[in-house]
Amino acid sequence: MLAFTLSLFASYAKAQPPTTVVAVVDPPQLQALEAAGLDFGRLAANASGRTTRELSAVPALAPLFATLRADIRAAAKPFPLARVTSVYGYRLFDANWLASPEMRFELSGVFNRLDRRVFYPGTCGEVRFVYRLAYAAQQGGERFSSRLPMTVNLVFLIADRDDPTCRRTAAGWLAPAELHDAELSKWLVEQGPLRAAARGAWTLKSIETNLQTFRLQSSVLPSMAGHIEYGLRVFHPNAARNAFAPAAMENMPDVAKLAQNPALRRELLAHLKQPSVLASIDRGTLQLPERFLAKTATSFSPRGLSRRHNRPFQQLVRESDLTDLTLTDYRTIRSPAALLRRLDAASCTGCHQSRSIAGFHHIGQDATDTPTFNALLFGSSPHALADLDRRKAYVEALAAGHTPDELRPLPETQGVDHGQGAPCGLGDPGFASLTCDPEFACSKLEDPLLGTCLARTMIGQPCEFGQLVDGRRPHDDRARELASHACPAAQSCDTNLQGFPLGACSGTCSGHTPGGQCADFLDVDGFQKCLRGKRSFSECAADSVFPAALQRCDRTHACRQDYVCARTSTAGSGACLPPYFVFQLRLDGYPIKR
Repeated sequence: MLAFTLSLFASYAKAQPPTTVVAVVDPPQLQALEAAGLDFGRLAANASGRTTRELSAVPALAPLFATLRADIRAAAKPFPLARVTSVYGYRLFDANWLASPEMRFELSGVFNRLDRRVFYPGTCGEVRFVYRLAYAAQQGGERFSSRLPMTVNLVFLIADRDDPTCRRTAAGWLAPAELHDAELSKWLVEQGPLRAAARGAWTLKSIETNLQTFRLQSSVLPSMAGHIEYGLRVFHPNAARNAFAPAAMENMPDVAKLAQNPALRRELLAHLKQPSVLASIDRGTLQLPERFLAKTATSFSPRGLSRRHNRPFQQLVRESDLTDLTLTDYRTIRSPAALLRRLDAASCTGCHQSRSIAGFHHIGQDATDTPTFNALLFGSSPHALADLDRRKAYVEALAAGHTPDELRPLPETQGVDHGQGAPCGLGDPGFASLTCDPEFACSKLEDPLLGTCLARTMIGQPCEFGQLVDGRRPHDDRARELASHACPAAQSCDTNLQGFPLGACSGTCSGHTPGGQCADFLDVDGFQKCLRGKRSFSECAADSVFPAALQRCDRTHACRQDYVCARTSTAGSGACLPPYFVFQLRLDGYPIKR
């Protein structure tokens, strides 16, 4: 009896809990899923096209591509000098890439979003397939491939059918613990939640696009370290699913329409003040009625929510409009300023400029053989990485028959804790919970509401900042009265003019720098000049990459706003630098001949 009990105990001890799948981001697994039929053409329009040339000829998708081309033309309209170029400072996305034999939409992530069921009663949330614009080209007798700053997101709703609590659907995402890599991919499409029978309960809700339409070099707008625009769209299919048309965007108010219609603006304000709506704002589950919503939006980088043009609600509602509300009993909206910030973070533009990778929250993990100067340590933003833990807990609660927590944190606060680069309150009671760890000071930079936690002796410190002044148009924004701030010994300041928002202290790799990491830094202008000379990608990289000591980053230590964690030769450790020094994050991240 004792031997049997010990044997039973040992078998239980060996058993491992299942793996909760909330994201598939490993490149080999994604390649296997594409090969199994989950490529963009087949999922979006039941078409076999691989390249964008083939896809743009698909009748159902042709209107979508036409809208994106029109958006690119509209982005260029305020700038007479805008062109497709890697030479001049007014750089435009090449619309020809949307119908090119070299370009394709590459699967870069599959996301289980059961947590989004609160937005769609009668469903078990969403499954999202994120595709990245990628290319393969010949240059200097060498074939090479890379990616460009554009993503396309296919969003499917999961019908609850006979599963009103979504418990069975959640349990379907619990994979056997022993499955990894190719075996996990096979299980997902043959037995798991991505199998054909499970997909029969899905409805294609939307195609969502995000692309870097236009970029002003830092030499053109030096006080801001440049100006970059990201065009955002949502397309809904018609009933027959043979055409897609622009649709209203979730929680994205139509600023122009509301500003011109005082009655509709008053209606919006009255709606936001309803107790049930305030509760949903506090939780992060707001659903703004369609009559208030826009069908197109543009987010702007750098400087995130410090810029008024990334904050649509702030453009429509004043803090004085909200002073009649009692907000002290809420968790995230305890003052009018905090309420407006929470609203703006729920909008498309505000969210995409909160702790993001430039204007994206997921661009895809880079393959292991990607050169370090063209790779990120993670393919997801600090906000998205941190949110995966929340989504995992949500799915596991549903699978266990429990009621999950619907609270969604403020995107600006996710993945940064209370350490270097984290946001902190500057006195408004709505931000009192945003504090710094003891070894950091809350420093006021250019945002009037939120400071930044900094330890002044660390590498990567902001070293050139001033007063942010909103312009009438987004590209008229300026940082006035820029002041230089001393860097630690043996470090120098990389300025806004050089493309470093708010400046950043950097060093050399010749000695040990506390908090620093040696990285492969790309001289992008030199690299592009070399490519224009028709030399190979690898030859140009050899002449244009040099070492530099930058702030270290990793899974638990994120970079500050407007910086990304680039891959280095040190496993598990990255370096913080502006995204536009990573070739794949530039709209001219391609061997443009002009």
